[in-house]
Amino acid sequence: MSLEVLRTVAAAVTIIAAAMVAANWNARSTVCGFALFIPGSIEWIADGIIEPKNSLIIQNAVLLAINLLGVWRWLCRAPARTPPRLGLRIARPGKGSGLLPV
Repeated sequence: MSLEVLRTVAAAVTIIAAAMVAANWNARSTVCGFALFIPGSIEWIADGIIEPKNSLIIQNAVLLAINLLGVWRWLCRAPARTPPRLGLRIARPGKGSGLLPV
C-alpha cells in the first residue's frame, strides 16, 4: 500500500469516527466511533513509522489509548443504577393514613 493511500484511508476513517463521536446519537454509535478511531490511530502510527515522525507516533499512541479506554468502558460498564427516590408518598386509604417517608 502506498503512503498516499494509507494517509487517505487514515484521514477518511478519522473523519467518520470523529463525526460519529461528535453526533452522540446514542451510546452505541458513540462507541462505534471510538472503535473506528482505533484503526485510524494505528494507520497514523504506521505513517509516523514509515516516515520518521515522532510527534505523529506519540500523538496517535495517546489517542489510541484513549479510544481503547472508551471502548473498554462501554463494554465493561456497570448496570445502570436507579437513583434513590426522594420525597414523600401518600398512603392509600385503609393502609394507614398520613404521609410516609419513601
